Amino acid sequence: MCDSGLGWLGQIPAHWEVVKVKYVARVGNGSTPLRDNKAYWVNGTFPWVTSTVVNDDVIGEPTEFVTEIALQECHLPIVHAGSVLVAITGEGKTRGKAALLPYCATINQHLAFISPHTNLLIPEFLQLFLSSSYQILRMISEGTGSTKGALTCEQVSEFVLPLPPFIEQKQIITILTQKKVNFDTIARVSLETIKLLQERRAALITDAVSGKMKLPDIP
Repeated sequence: MCDSGLGWLGQIPAHWEVVKVKYVARVGNGSTPLRDNKAYWVNGTFPWVTSTVVNDDVIGEPTEFVTEIALQECHLPIVHAGSVLVAITGEGKTRGKAALLPYCATINQHLAFISPHTNLLIPEFLQLFLSSSYQILRMISEGTGSTKGALTCEQVSEFVLPLPPFIEQKQIITILTQKKVNFDTIARVSLETIKLLQERRAALITDAVSGKMKLPDIP
């Protein structure tokens, strides 16, 4: 192990690198075409996503679409599948969240995209690391001077991450994916058990107060 040089990151394996995002990925953000211009929205076919989509690890099916005219006239970025989207504004919990984009899309101004150089950085590893750095990203966003808090594309570009060898990135993804499945299973079973116990508790109370339960004699 060796010191990463970052207090919040601590030690990392000595053979890993520490790099800025901009050296291993392309970063940018989008915009919102004028809503009053129907030529930008009516019969649109190209997915356009907003910061509401980053609350899950993987972005779900798109719900809004823009036209080819909007792509051309509004200079919207074409964000390729395998990019990671980060919410850069927002007053709630969304700001700083990161999610994997599984399809080609464009984005609004409240998101930044990070398109990894896939010969260096696996998108799933990037998403996992950014998700684990949520509190750090929040802290950075609150230090920008804005009363509402925000991240900039420059800050995202300058953000530092550990870079394991490619084979180790794959191993980390495999291990964490399996552990997340295990934890999700435990959480689901626990919630089902809690629900069952609550139902039994309610039934017990109902039987007691309605006289259906035979109560022991009290001396």
